[in-house]
Amino acid sequence: MKQMTEKITTPLRKLGCLSKKKKKLAAIIVAGSCLVLAAAYTVFIQPLLDRDVWVYKEATVEKGTLTAGVTESGSLEYGITAKRYDLDLSVTDSDEEEDEEEETTEKYLKVEEVYVAPGQRIEKGDALMRFTDSSVEAVRRLLGTALSEAEVAYAEAESEYNLSVLQAKLQQESDTAGSKYASDVYRYSTQALSDTISANRLEIERLTAKRESLQESYEDAQESYGEALEAYETAKTDLDNAGDNAHVYIPFQSAYVSAKSRYQSAQSRLTQAAQSIEDNEQQIEELRAGIELAEAQKAINQMEVKNTWESSALTGEIAQITYDAQVESLKETLEETAEKLARIREQEEAFEAFVGEEGIVYADGGGIVTEVGYAAGEYLIMQGNVTAYARADDMTITVDVSQEDIISMQVGDKVEIVFGAYEDTVYEGVITAIVTTNTTEGSTTVSYPVTIAVQGDTEALFGGMSADITFVTEAREEVLYVSRKAIVEENGKSWVYTENLLGQKVLTEVETGLSNGIYVEILSGLSEGDTVYIASKVSSESEVSDTSGESGVQTQDSMDGNMQNSFEMEEGGMIPSIDMEGGSFNMGGMPGNNESGRGGRP
Repeated sequence: MKQMTEKITTPLRKLGCLSKKKKKLAAIIVAGSCLVLAAAYTVFIQPLLDRDVWVYKEATVEKGTLTAGVTESGSLEYGITAKRYDLDLSVTDSDEEEDEEEETTEKYLKVEEVYVAPGQRIEKGDALMRFTDSSVEAVRRLLGTALSEAEVAYAEAESEYNLSVLQAKLQQESDTAGSKYASDVYRYSTQALSDTISANRLEIERLTAKRESLQESYEDAQESYGEALEAYETAKTDLDNAGDNAHVYIPFQSAYVSAKSRYQSAQSRLTQAAQSIEDNEQQIEELRAGIELAEAQKAINQMEVKNTWESSALTGEIAQITYDAQVESLKETLEETAEKLARIREQEEAFEAFVGEEGIVYADGGGIVTEVGYAAGEYLIMQGNVTAYARADDMTITVDVSQEDIISMQVGDKVEIVFGAYEDTVYEGVITAIVTTNTTEGSTTVSYPVTIAVQGDTEALFGGMSADITFVTEAREEVLYVSRKAIVEENGKSWVYTENLLGQKVLTEVETGLSNGIYVEILSGLSEGDTVYIASKVSSESEVSDTSGESGVQTQDSMDGNMQNSFEMEEGGMIPSIDMEGGSFNMGGMPGNNESGRGGRP
């Protein structure tokens, strides 16, 4: 406007050369021109700059089954399945002390790599987590050693039980019937000694097998000792040669102290390794001596049994009670040892089943990962979930249904589900549970929880997604239908926007039928495959520019020659005159969503 005014007023500077009458006439002409331009700007240009712009999105008339019914809203819930780590790797009694460092490095598995993350979809058999080879082997050795020790302990306990029972029986028979069972006692006591000898030999084999690892430790310690000794002697020589030179003496002294500490540590380790070998050999010798003692005991037993048989007599009235008590006590001790052996065997089997041959945990089902219980570098000290995942076949939605509608529903009924994230997709569901206790006690509105299982392909769904559930009450097959948003209701009639041959948006009257709140049945006025337009208004040309690039979206400014359709709504939603097929028509309100129908989708 400023530029227009300048173009008109500039010639006024040249009027100085005109007569007074001509100057007056020219001034009148200029002033009139300014008034005309200002009026034209106000009436025609300014409204176009300030107007709201209509945007049109394409929709297609489709043919199929249209359903309507009661619709309730809810959110998707996952059925969670967990892959747990619940191994009890404790192989010592609760009152036994365990070295803290050994407990960390040998008793627990260490995670090397985690292959999944929350939100990831997994299938049955997918790798979830891998443990370090060293931790797997360490735990395997720990359990193997514990199992061997438990087997030895059970063998000893069983031998002791058999021997003690026979001794108690001998005492009982000695007290009641003399020596008639002395020969049997001899046989079983001899067998018990044989079992003891076998147990000692088994332990000797174990200790003998341990020699190799002890020798390797000793050789490693010896090698470290030699290196440390050499470093120590070198450092000592350097220190002695440094003399009184302070600049050289201080570094050499530091090196000497470090080398001396390393040497002393290596010397201590070598001593301990040598002591371990010596202790192992001493145990072997003690067991061999035990075998020799047991062999000698066999001969002694023969003499003792003979003496017992010769000197036994009928004494004691409570021999049977004493015997039963002794046997029960011995049985409890043996059962405790047997239970410990069985427990360690179960631990070993469970461990091998958990880590497998590769040290990898695999998924035993498919779904979406919701939890990863451990990270790389962590030890499995606490029991818990390795992973938890939502199964694709266990997704449900629970909604509250009013008492008026619940009476027509039953478990097994089919429903239609539309998720807010996928408005153009209809999922199927089935009612799996109806709770008969209402959830609105004290309220005038009574409703009941209804659980729906989502069926079909659920891979695109995520927990918490909002959904509309339609309990179908009416269905019409092979009918035309269009999005409810495309329907314009005015003066008791229904219209849709179509496009004429000139590319202009025009209103076409249609006859509607069943509506489910999302789609509306078209009885006449359109054919299958026709394109209609959903009109929406934006408040600025910048917003139009942002949306005009979307698929199926057109703006009035993007179409040449359609200025007459770029109208502005009045307050209250009235539509100005627009082109119609056959003439101009004045409508009242723009497309509304005042339909009262509720429900699902076709």
